[in-house]
Amino acid sequence: MNDVNIDDFYHDIGIILLSLFQQFPRKVSLFIDDISGPDEMDEFGLHSQRYLSAVGALMWLHDEGYIRYLDIIKQESAEECTLTQKAFVKLITPNLSKEKLANAHSIEKRESTLAFQIQQALREQSSIDMQRIIEQYFFHAF
Repeated sequence: MNDVNIDDFYHDIGIILLSLFQQFPRKVSLFIDDISGPDEMDEFGLHSQRYLSAVGALMWLHDEGYIRYLDIIKQESAEECTLTQKAFVKLITPNLSKEKLANAHSIEKRESTLAFQIQQALREQSSIDMQRIIEQYFFHAF
């Protein structure tokens, strides 16, 4: 069984990628609380672990070359954030064999993309599906 922080990581990756995909190619301000949910700072003005995990997921996507941004402002937002070409291609490429791809209709092609699968997993609030999707597309060699 996965740790909750890994489930949150997969969820955050999905939220970030889908949000930027839906606004592509514009550079946008991506707010951390739109990824993690509302944050309540502690008595010392420090963010929660959940909130900081969302910042970490954003930085991981940047470090791995999937997104770019100008700067993270006060751990509140990533400014001028957009997908890289690497991420965009990964999100739109149908996950079908060559034989199936040749015979697939446009709806089948669209529904086999990473973007569509992430959208479905988020809609269904399925952490198991999100884990499978993220691991398949980001951590397994094809």
